[in-house]
Formats: sequence, C-alpha cells, structure tokens
Amino acid sequence: GNNMSFKKKYLKNNNKIYIIAEIGINHNGIFDLAIKMIDKSKEAGASAVKFQKRNADFLLLDGAEREVPTGYLSKNENDLPDEDKAFGTWTYPDLRLEFTDDQHLELWEYSKKNDLEYIISPWDEHSLDFLVNNNANVIKIASIDTNNYWFMELVASKQIPVIASVGMCNWSEINQTWRIFEKANCPLMFLHCTSAYPSEIKDKNLNCIPVLKNLFGQDVGFSGHGVANIGTVGAVALGSEVIEKHVTLSRQMSGPDQNASLEFNELSKLITEANQVKIALGTTNKVFLQSEEVLHSVLCKKIITSQEIKKGDKFTHSNLRTVVTKRKGGLLPNKYYELIGQKASHDLGKNHIIGNEDFLDE
Repeated sequence: GNNMSFKKKYLKNNNKIYIIAEIGINHNGIFDLAIKMIDKSKEAGASAVKFQKRNADFLLLDGAEREVPTGYLSKNENDLPDEDKAFGTWTYPDLRLEFTDDQHLELWEYSKKNDLEYIISPWDEHSLDFLVNNNANVIKIASIDTNNYWFMELVASKQIPVIASVGMCNWSEINQTWRIFEKANCPLMFLHCTSAYPSEIKDKNLNCIPVLKNLFGQDVGFSGHGVANIGTVGAVALGSEVIEKHVTLSRQMSGPDQNASLEFNELSKLITEANQVKIALGTTNKVFLQSEEVLHSVLCKKIITSQEIKKGDKFTHSNLRTVVTKRKGGLLPNKYYELIGQKASHDLGKNHIIGNEDFLDE
C-alpha cells in the first residue's frame, strides 16, 4: 500500500477539498450543454469535471436486444416537460447520452484549458483503452464495477491511479478489490458512496469513512447523490478531502440523473461550506488561543484568602476561595496546585488576592 496521500500525490497538493463535478450524463447528449456545464463547474470552484464513457458493442452481449431509448431528454435548462412525460423508466444503455471519442477529446482539451482535471469513468474495456491511449492522469470506477474483479484486474494492470466508488459493495468485496490493486502495485483510493438516487440521510453510513481510512491507510473520499449538503459536510468532518457530486443545469430537466444532482449555485455553496469545515477541523493542538483572551479577561477568577492566614501557615482548600476581582495581577485558579502546601511569607488578611510574593516557594 502507498501511505502517501492519494489526493496530494495524484490530484492536487493543496489544503483545499478536491471537488469533482460529476456532469455524468446530465448534458443529455448535447455537446454545447457539456461545454456550458464545464464553465459553470469552473465558476463554482470545482477542481475536476467527470463524464462517463460507454461502448455498447463491448458493454452488451452480442445479440442482446438493444431497446430503443425512451424518455424525453430536455434540450436545455428551460426545456422542462411535464413530469409524467419526463420520468419514465430509462433505457440502459441510453446511447443518446454518449459522446464520440473526438467529442471527449475536445471536452478534455477544454477542461484542461480551464485548469480542470478531466475524469472519465469507463464502463467497458474499450472505453478503458481510450483513457490509457490518451494518458489519463486518473481513472474513475463506478460503484457497479468496484466488485467486478475481472474488470478491476484489467484496470489495475494499466497502472493509472484509480478512484473507485463503493456503493452496493460490502467489506469483503472492498477488501478484495484493494488486494487486486495492491498486487498490481496500482494506486487506488475509495469514495464512500450510497447508490440511491437521491440517497436518504439514514442510508449514508458516513461512519464507514474512518474505517476505510484505517483499513487501507489511504485517503477516502465521498461520492454523494443527495440533494443537500449534509453528506458532504459530514464526510469532510470525518476526514474526506475528495468529494464527487452530480451537477445539473436544472433539477427540473428530464434525464436519468437530473433529480439527484445539485444545481451550480448549490455546488458553489457546497464547495465553500466543505472548505470551511476543513478549516474548522484545524489542528489537534489544544491551547489557550489568542482569540480567547477577550472572554478570559472578563470571566477569569483569582485565588484569594477566605480567612486570615498567619505567616508560616500552609495554604489549604479551606483557607482559600476563587472570585472575580476585576483587578490586574494575582494568581489564576490554574495555579492552585502550585500554591497548596506552600507557606505564607507574611500575615495575610481575609479577602487578600494572592500573588507570588505571598508564599515561600519551597
């Protein structure tokens, strides 16, 4: 296993959350919409855009019946048909949603120009070859293939760093796939994921994130299919620094994944929030902070005598108290144990604020 952070080594070496805007198939097969979505992903602050690639000849069994895709696909974000027409059962694969190799290369080039990593999840070996031949920096594996060991062996053999989602997988399958990549010496990181569109809060099981991190000693991200920020914010708080979210020009558009996606203004808010959580996680160093000094100066108490004390008498719990004094100087309550058992250096009256000069440090 490679204990160095996958994100820092293969994605981006900075302290920001790495956000993958999963455009997926939400472009509805329209190239101009894909370009527009890349622009909007950049604007929202994404680090990468992700698309999907399928070759039906390899994906489907020879002679498997190819249904003619049904379900209306919106032409743009204002083309919103009435719901009963829009949401049918979607055909798979719906080849209306596929771009050609040349279109992908154009989108790839366009993303690069915009300083966005272009990531594809290949759904078959032909699409995988396309990524290898074009020197992809990273390959994304969809949940459905993470426990497809035949395909995982093939992917791992290509030696390109892989991000794999773990929706629909159990622990033993996740472990098996990790072993495949370890044996092939191919870098791998998992994205914790629940493959429900949209996924309910009770199904997120974010507690799996630290377990995955500890099991494999590697970064673990989160792939969210919720339409709120709670999954992402929780994942970041548990240590995820790579987040993948489906994005859409409008959730009202008709298309298979539109309604489980974030609109771009929501993505922008999510990115801000995720990075704020990252900053808020801060450090494990627990010290008295400069920013806490104001309140401390208002609330802090000092140690005083609760009765007269003669020179040479010992300070004890019963001859001391702590009170708010409003005065400078004097011992703070956290110095109590340094005072207990010491002897008074001179006679002290009741309600005397104790300072260093009042005891003989023995």
